[in-house]
Amino acid sequence: MGKNHSDHFAELRLTMEAEGGELLRAFVREASLVEGVPPAAASLIAADAEQIWPILCQSSAQSERASILLSSEKREVRARILLNGHSRFSAILPSLGARLRRDAGFSYRERGVDGWEIALHRSIESACEATSVEEPVDEVAAPTEAVQIDAPRQGDSAAIARCFLAVYGHNYIHREVFSPHRYWRKVESGELIPMVSRDARGEVIGHVALEREPGATVAERGEAVVLPSYRGHHLLERMTERLTDEALRLGLVGIYAEPVTTHTFSQRNDERAGMPTTAILLGAAPETLHSKDLPVPTAGQRQSFLLTFRFLQPSRACEIVAPNDYRDVISATYDRLGVRISRRDAKTPTETRSTTSITVNDGGYGRIRFETIGSNAAIELTQAISDIDSLGARAVQLSAHIGDPGLPLLVERARALGFFFCGLAPAFSEGGDLLLMQRLIEPLDISALQLFSDQTKELAAFIERDRQSAPNLR
Repeated sequence: MGKNHSDHFAELRLTMEAEGGELLRAFVREASLVEGVPPAAASLIAADAEQIWPILCQSSAQSERASILLSSEKREVRARILLNGHSRFSAILPSLGARLRRDAGFSYRERGVDGWEIALHRSIESACEATSVEEPVDEVAAPTEAVQIDAPRQGDSAAIARCFLAVYGHNYIHREVFSPHRYWRKVESGELIPMVSRDARGEVIGHVALEREPGATVAERGEAVVLPSYRGHHLLERMTERLTDEALRLGLVGIYAEPVTTHTFSQRNDERAGMPTTAILLGAAPETLHSKDLPVPTAGQRQSFLLTFRFLQPSRACEIVAPNDYRDVISATYDRLGVRISRRDAKTPTETRSTTSITVNDGGYGRIRFETIGSNAAIELTQAISDIDSLGARAVQLSAHIGDPGLPLLVERARALGFFFCGLAPAFSEGGDLLLMQRLIEPLDISALQLFSDQTKELAAFIERDRQSAPNLR
């Protein structure tokens, strides 16, 4: 993601192979819908991009990548393709426009000393008029006012499962959504608090839920899905608003979410909902976890998530013991959360033994938790790493209470063992805040993540600097 003057634009970096045409088409169409472009215009410019892509790939060098940028204004949607290699494309660009439909906008210009910029553009009004008869019925989203937001009934469980199958196939991490019986059992137990969107016929077209463990003071806004033909109408945002009202009624402290970094649609919703990014969870899930109808710019590496958060109760204060290297980034995060902080001095732990726990989930993501930090923290951490590696962890998260006087001691040892800053998990431990660090087993290119807000990009840059300064022990 980047900025075009005052407007945000969506960006995809794609290897120039003809097989990527379908991914390019899906990206351009979905990004257009998110920008509020009508489905007719979104489909046309997506088809334009897909049509010229294989021609460009014929002239590209092996493993070369192009950047595709999507932006829209009030009357026009524009897709730009940025190419490297001036001489390779010089011969084909003048005739490229002839391959497109007559009503398609096409232009190109030199970019730097060795590149080209191709621009595809569509008048939104003209595109809608031209395709008003041709546009397939199942691609036209119902008017926003025809969509209703409410709590699902037990009979909706199968329709909810079909929504997730349509978007994720069978790769979705929360398997209970595919089992109506298991899904509704979680609703009845209070573990799941869902909202759905319905079209004019009452059919389920979107879903989002709060998930919470028994006794937890925070809940995750997750299991979010909107059918592709209804994206761009802020349905996820509307469902989130209803869930926020429900969370307040239940007396929860806060709501968090873990949006993916293969696209920015959920991240935009969190930005609008006042949920800043507090952590970036690198390599937290297998590579196969992604929406089946969207491009995967992070292909070839484990998937990463953001942690976004919003406190529901005002006037919160927190005591922290901030390691010197992390003081500024921690303070900036609390400022965005609206939390007043006071600093405590670090001290040598009075207790000898640390209290720790480890887990590794089915996706190979391990967690080491220090409930208390003792003077033997270095020994405990070394043993925990050995144990968690033997359980097959491919990425490891380390957490400890932000107010523990021994935190700087633990951070110093963790950095020596290859851990780096990850962020904060507010109110995640019986209302207490946690500092998060990470250690990766496999290579991961953080620049491939799709990030929406400037704040998230700044956090990612800090994490990458800290990661580069950590010892490479493998």
